Amino acid sequence: MTVTIDSTAIAVLLAAAAFVFWLGRLSAGRARDLSAPPAGLGTATPARPVATARAPSDLAPDKLAEIRGELARGNKINAIKLMREATGLGLAEAKQAVESLEG
Repeated sequence: MTVTIDSTAIAVLLAAAAFVFWLGRLSAGRARDLSAPPAGLGTATPARPVATARAPSDLAPDKLAEIRGELARGNKINAIKLMREATGLGLAEAKQAVESLEG
């Protein structure tokens, strides 16, 4: 069985592809500015300030030594887990605290 494609079918396919390409370019030119809040939502809630976490001073010396040992072995993730367990900090805060111990 042989398949023949006539020039009309090719022209229709090319026209459809050009139309889809044109629609894509048209919508790309109308990109919304996402840096500002959407209109009509009223007043924006103020952002929570980011806490700068440090190694807690009330951390037991043995826990601090264990965390620093994990850092010395290159196990930063384990050090963050230990910090979270020992202090109850959130993930971001515990990561900042561990990074403050690194430097």
